[in-house]
Amino acid sequence: MIIDRAFFGFARTGTISDFKYPIILDSSKEEMLSMNEEGLRIFGKHIGQGVQRSTDGRHIESELIVDDEIIVIRNAATLLQRTRKFVSTVMDIHEKYGFSKIIYAPGIADPYILPVLVYMGISIFDDILMRKVALDGIEVTPLGYADKGEADVKTNIDLCQKIVDTLSLSIERKTLREIVEKFLISGKSIEILRILDSEYLDKQLKVFPKITPYVRANDIMSLGRPDLTDYRNRISAIYKRPDGKDILLLIPCSARKPYSQSESHQKIIEALSGMRSRIHEVIVTSPVGLVPRDLEGIYPAAFYDIPVIGKWFEDEKVMINEMLTKYLQRNNYTKVIAFVKEDLNFIREALPESAEFINGSAKKDSDLTILRTAVNDAYQSLGKQKVASEKTQEMLSVARFQFGEWIEPLLREAKVIRSYNQDMFSRSGKVIMVFNRESGKMTITKEIAPSFLDAGKFVVRIDDFKPTANIYAMGVESCDPEIRPEDEVVVAHENEVRGVGVAKMPAIAMTQLKKGVAVKVRN
Repeated sequence: MIIDRAFFGFARTGTISDFKYPIILDSSKEEMLSMNEEGLRIFGKHIGQGVQRSTDGRHIESELIVDDEIIVIRNAATLLQRTRKFVSTVMDIHEKYGFSKIIYAPGIADPYILPVLVYMGISIFDDILMRKVALDGIEVTPLGYADKGEADVKTNIDLCQKIVDTLSLSIERKTLREIVEKFLISGKSIEILRILDSEYLDKQLKVFPKITPYVRANDIMSLGRPDLTDYRNRISAIYKRPDGKDILLLIPCSARKPYSQSESHQKIIEALSGMRSRIHEVIVTSPVGLVPRDLEGIYPAAFYDIPVIGKWFEDEKVMINEMLTKYLQRNNYTKVIAFVKEDLNFIREALPESAEFINGSAKKDSDLTILRTAVNDAYQSLGKQKVASEKTQEMLSVARFQFGEWIEPLLREAKVIRSYNQDMFSRSGKVIMVFNRESGKMTITKEIAPSFLDAGKFVVRIDDFKPTANIYAMGVESCDPEIRPEDEVVVAHENEVRGVGVAKMPAIAMTQLKKGVAVKVRN
C-alpha cells in the first residue's frame, strides 16, 4: 500500500510495502528487485500483465508496465537519450494516473540527475547503472565522475542513497527546488528542468506548494520556478493597484525584507512623508520582478534571497520589462516616477514617455530632496480624494491576491485591527482573517468559512465526522480542484462547516489516495 508522508509538486515521499521512497532498489536482494519466469518482481510482488507500448508510427516511444500501485517505464534509459520525449512520457503518466501510482524508472539512477528525476515525480530507481560504471572503473563523487581504473560499487551506490535520503527530507521540508538547482551539474538535468519549467508550467502549478520556507535564487534557472512565474504572471495579469494611489514610484529592492524595514527604504519613506496616501510604491527586483509595497510581506516577495553584484542578466532585463509593460497596460497612473540607480536604466523602454526618471540613491540626501520635489509636484496636481488607510489597503490587497477578487466585497465592511502583534480583519467583533508574517499569507477562521463555502472556493468536503488534528485522504469526498499544498481551506460536510486548516496535498491527491494527511486542521 502507498502511504505518502509529504509532497513537493510531483515529488513524494512515504512508504510502499514497508519500503521508504524515493528508493534505490538493491538488485542483489530478491525481496527488493528480481526477475523470474513470471517477469519483473518488485518488493516481492509480480508487476504487471504485459507491456503498454506507444509509437509514433515508426518507432517505439515508450514501454510501460502498469500495476496496481507501480508503473514501470521499461525503456527509461533509452528514452532519457531523447530528453523531451522522456519528460513528456513522465508527464503523460501524471496526467493519466495522477498520484494513484508510483513511478519506477530502471537503469537511470545517475546521482547527478537523481534530484531532477525525483522532482519530476519518479520515486523508484535501482542500482544497475552504478554497478555498471563501477565495473568500468568509474567512481561517482560529489563533483562528478572520476575514472579511477578500479572503483568500489558500494561507494557509488552509497552516494546515490545519500542523495535520495537528502531528497526525501527536502520534500518533507518543502525545499526540494533548492536542492535540484544546487545539483545542476549535469547538462541532462538542466535540459529536464528547463523543459519542465517552460513547457509544463500549468501542470506543475496544479501540484506545486503555495508557499515554501524560502527561495534561494542563486542561479538564473530560479527565474523558471513555478511559484515565482505564477507570482509574476498574476502581478501582470490580475493584480490591481489600491484605489487613490495615482502616482507610481518605482524603486529598487533591498537585501532586508520586508523592504520597508531596510535603512534605504526607511529613508525613502521619510522623504515621502505626508504624500504616501496617493503614492504607489513598487519595488523592481529579481527574480520576482515587481513587488507593490502593499504585497511586500507576502510569499514569495518577503522570502527570497539572491546574490547581488549590481549587474543584470539579459533574461532578468527581459522579464522585468515585459512585466512592467503588461502591468502598466492594466494599471493607469497620472504620473510615473522612477528613482533608481543606473543599473536599472534598462527599464526606461518599458515606461511611458511622460515618465520621470531620477538616477539617485537613498544614501544621498540631495537625491532624496530631488525625489521629494518631483513627487510633490505630481502630488499637488491631484485633486483631493478620501483613501483608506495604508494598513487597510495592504490587507485588502493581500486578501485579493491570495483568494481572488470575490473576497473583496466580504471585507469592505470589516475592520483592520492589530492584536498580539498581528494584523487582522474583524467583523461584528469577531476575527475572520489574520495575516501571518511567518508564512507570508492570510489565515482564515471559522467565522468567515461559510462565505468560502457559499462561493465554493478552497473547500474540502469530507465524510460525516468531526475532524481533529488531521484529515486523511480516505475521509475526503471531493474538493476544489484548484487547491494546492499549503493553501488555506475550509472543511465541510454537505453545507456544514466542520473546520478550517491548511492543505497538505494537491487536490488530485486528496481525491485519489486513501492514505496520507490531506488537511492539517487548525480549528
